[in-house]
Amino acid sequence: MRGEPLQDDAPGLRGLLARGVLRPNPTLPGAYVPVPLRYLESQLYASALKGLTAMVEGFAQIPALVGELEAEQQAHGHSDEPARSVHLTSVDAVNTETVRTSLGARREILTAQPGFRPPKLLKALLNPHLEPARRGVAVRTIYRTSERSSPSTGQWVATVTEAGAQVRTLGESFPRMIIVDRAHAFFEAFDTEGAVIPQTAWYTQDPAVCQVLALHFYTGWERADPWLPQAQEEPPASTEAHHKTTKTQRTILRSIVAGRSHAQIGKDLGLSERTVTAQVSKLRASLGFTTVPQLTYWWATSPERLLP
Repeated sequence: MRGEPLQDDAPGLRGLLARGVLRPNPTLPGAYVPVPLRYLESQLYASALKGLTAMVEGFAQIPALVGELEAEQQAHGHSDEPARSVHLTSVDAVNTETVRTSLGARREILTAQPGFRPPKLLKALLNPHLEPARRGVAVRTIYRTSERSSPSTGQWVATVTEAGAQVRTLGESFPRMIIVDRAHAFFEAFDTEGAVIPQTAWYTQDPAVCQVLALHFYTGWERADPWLPQAQEEPPASTEAHHKTTKTQRTILRSIVAGRSHAQIGKDLGLSERTVTAQVSKLRASLGFTTVPQLTYWWATSPERLLP
């Protein structure tokens, strides 16, 4: 301010020059003059505005950048997002999540229901199947064969099939599950002893788990019998004495049709391979057949395949 020359290393000089507060005195080497305050103010505002503009533009570019990177990662089957799995610990939580997810389905809903569902619950869960089916979503449900005798389940099936859904029944045990678009899956929770924890379920968005469960569903779907209410077959009388097959023989026949060997069937049922072979031979003889293909053809057209 006094017009005295300053050394280049004078404290604060570089900062003042950088901010534009001072400028060299053109008539006195080594001396500096203050910049007019109004001009300085406008320059500081301009500099700050330029910095803010660059920051805002940077913020605006973040979504596009992340989206581009995400598309590239998905194209190579990679994602750093952790798989999300949640243990739903109440019936209300399970129903709320399954209804919400089913109503948002765009391609496919796969449902396996091995147990009886009361009429009140069937009514509550009707729309999450009807609405997607009417939109063209592939809705497929598997019930136990024994459910064919339930009037409330039969009415539910008639309603959803009329909307375009498909229902089949399976006379063997299978786990309860719901898979939506192979991106969401609900399945039973088990304790450390392998027993089902009632009124709870796991919900996952892990794509690998969803794909495996869908594959498991279709394994049962291929073995199941279509349930067409408008032309369904009446099962034989419920007394076992009137049947040509026993429950064990029916389970064996379903497994044979599924391509399993006698050894595999015996392991599944806790029987020896010899016992399974003996059961097949006994049934074949009682029906007057000489070969297993004859037996399996009879089974494919027999109403007894609808029995549990």
